[in-house]
Amino acid sequence: MVESRIGPEKEQRLVEAIRQGRQDAFSLLYDAYAPALMGMICRVVQHTEVAEEVLKETFLSIWSRIHIYDPSKSGFLSWALAMARGIALEAQKTGKYLHLTQTALQEPVSEKEGKKSPNLLEDAQTQEAFCQLEPQEKAVIDLIYLKGYSCSQAAEALGISQEQLKSHLKLAFKHLGAEKTA
Repeated sequence: MVESRIGPEKEQRLVEAIRQGRQDAFSLLYDAYAPALMGMICRVVQHTEVAEEVLKETFLSIWSRIHIYDPSKSGFLSWALAMARGIALEAQKTGKYLHLTQTALQEPVSEKEGKKSPNLLEDAQTQEAFCQLEPQEKAVIDLIYLKGYSCSQAAEALGISQEQLKSHLKLAFKHLGAEKTA
């Protein structure tokens, strides 16, 4: 279970205030959860512009669907992360925000230089290092960081234990780190 950084009591008060339609509480909720949600979204989508739109859509969905949230079934952060992941996967699958990435590609180079992409395989050196990884290490990185799987989902998909998965992940990071500094 994913735990909130703000604590269960404050989280419960925020959820109740949002159910009452209080916009001030919504901005507090955004401040508390946007970083965690954006981190998860960036694991699924590759472009910052798309991730920002998915984050906006996620918060709009939270606002409009707060009445279906049941705290007895899951924590609020878990519920919000699941919603964000679903929206991100759908955006990726349908290309809903594809126009934003095409606009970004057409920007002059000077405007693009200041922006950072959340993609793990962003630069050529990292891509080359990724290609040198063992097949199992590539599969683990692909499932967890590029496709947004949890450790348990990735381990199940690969037919290995979570301990083996974590071992492959550590080796992959070690190899990627060694390649970047070489």
